[in-house]
Amino acid sequence: MATLFVENLTVVDFSYLHAKRGMVGESWIVDLELSGDLDAQGMVFDFGRIKKTVKHTVDERVDHRLLVPADNDQLDLHTRDDGHLALTWRYLAGEIRMVTPAGGVLELPGHEISKAGVTLYLMDLIRDAVPDNVSEIHVILREQDTGTAPFYHYSHGLKKHDGNCQRIAHGHRSGIEIFENGRRSRYWEKLWADRWEDIYIGTREDLEGTYYVEETPHHRFRYDAPQGHFELVIPEDHCYLVDCDSTVENLAEHIAGELAREAPGKRFRVRAFEGVGKGAIAEAGEDNPRLAKGGWLTGSSVF
Repeated sequence: MATLFVENLTVVDFSYLHAKRGMVGESWIVDLELSGDLDAQGMVFDFGRIKKTVKHTVDERVDHRLLVPADNDQLDLHTRDDGHLALTWRYLAGEIRMVTPAGGVLELPGHEISKAGVTLYLMDLIRDAVPDNVSEIHVILREQDTGTAPFYHYSHGLKKHDGNCQRIAHGHRSGIEIFENGRRSRYWEKLWADRWEDIYIGTREDLEGTYYVEETPHHRFRYDAPQGHFELVIPEDHCYLVDCDSTVENLAEHIAGELAREAPGKRFRVRAFEGVGKGAIAEAGEDNPRLAKGGWLTGSSVF
């Protein structure tokens, strides 16, 4: 029996419901090992076919969805007459209510969403996508190793997107790099990581109103997109409102602009990530004459 491995097969960006934290954006890297007898080509499974079939299967079923634990008493989930799902999640901070086409939610067995539960689900999916000579499947889910660098979990929806990003509740685990006058600043990075910890980033244009649920203010977002109708009610203090669509390009611009406003007289460069290995760069603030000729400085972080 032989074993092949594929590192970084894909990255699944999704959100999930947590008993205490509410809605949490997440990004997990998927590694894969397949063991079995060699086929007529001397392979366990052709790498090209792994990318076309296995990666597609994982992305299609998990990526850009809201994962919910089917056996948790905090969850109420049912299908409406129009085929959309209606969801309610009750937790300490308030309630999360959502209306979404069925493709926006993945219901998994258990009382919580965990790596172990998602791994078992993926193993069953992959088993149907590989040839019969594959006898063992090993799936590894892991976060990006950012060391001590700050990161945040955020959820959002992009109504103008022509793909699955239009789903109102999907998210990312994202790092951020901020340079103040050319030097890396862990102070500002930590500030924004704390500001956007377990946050829902909502577009003001999509905000229908603010309502009280048992004396707790909740924001209500709603929009129509190519996949169908979307609504989300979530506690106000778990939201951050922006005056633009929450694309990573706009979020990088927003952060840079806020930094320039909060620290006048300084120049900022922001590298905002959307999950793993991708993101956007934005700059704002006043140019520093010392940097005008030499470009951005490099050196130790400023704390």
